[in-house]
Amino acid sequence: MAQQIHSSSSSRSIPDDPLKPGTFQSLLPLIDDILGILHSQATGEERLTTAQASEGVAIKAKQLASAIEMMKLASINLPGGHLSIEELKVISERLDEESEKRLQILNAFKDRQMPLIDSLATAHNIGEEEVGSTMPSPTGQS
Repeated sequence: MAQQIHSSSSSRSIPDDPLKPGTFQSLLPLIDDILGILHSQATGEERLTTAQASEGVAIKAKQLASAIEMMKLASINLPGGHLSIEELKVISERLDEESEKRLQILNAFKDRQMPLIDSLATAHNIGEEEVGSTMPSPTGQS
């Protein structure tokens, strides 16, 4: 379906960068304008004729539809934007499962007794202290 949207919308101007500021905008001002026109036609002091209200609403409705379409196309161009909500949920669940497995592996290593590693680490730390205390100074004096 995303393929169909891409091919059918290729003639429209799609923002190159879907994360560019202004790509996603609030639709409330357009909706407010439409409701304002309808309200002023019904109750305003300067009552609009039906033709004026229809023309005003039609213009704003086209702007609203265009804004929605542009945001829809931009959202498809986002990384992973072609995936459905269900597919995103499946991917998220798999990533959570993989994360849990890796945490279990790390915890298993943390809890495992490794005497050889412990003795090497201890010897290494002791060796550094002894080497440091018995090493001659650069001037040749200890």
